[in-house]
Amino acid sequence: MKVCVAGTFNVIHKGHTELLRKAFEEGEEVFIGLTSDEMAESLRVVSVQSYVVRERHLIDEAQRLSGGKRFHIVRITDEHGPAAAGNYDAIIVSKETESTAADINDVRKMKGLKQLKIITIDMILADDGKPVSSTRILRGEITADGNAR
Repeated sequence: MKVCVAGTFNVIHKGHTELLRKAFEEGEEVFIGLTSDEMAESLRVVSVQSYVVRERHLIDEAQRLSGGKRFHIVRITDEHGPAAAGNYDAIIVSKETESTAADINDVRKMKGLKQLKIITIDMILADDGKPVSSTRILRGEITADGNAR
């Protein structure tokens, strides 16, 4: 099965690890969408590392989790990315982005493409019970493992 997953991956954290782990568990081949610099900066209130830096860290994490399965990093320049038209079977999302996956399936339906199976993981929570996020890490609230600072 070909699966896709996407994000900004500004600071790789526990939530990203679980999302990628699920993608490699479900898929034989994994396509990882990475937001372009322009898109990432328009979506974030904190500073965003360059695409090249985020891609390098993402490749390292994907190699660590892949179990030898093939993966591809794909640049995303709009909110639906390649998932709206690509040859995929499933999309892996967190509860936070589940509605975007539904929107992607709406676009696919309008294009006459098969619907993606939406596989949703729970949000990964930090010690304080709030979701782990790159924004919270950069603000110094938590570590990448979700521990309070």
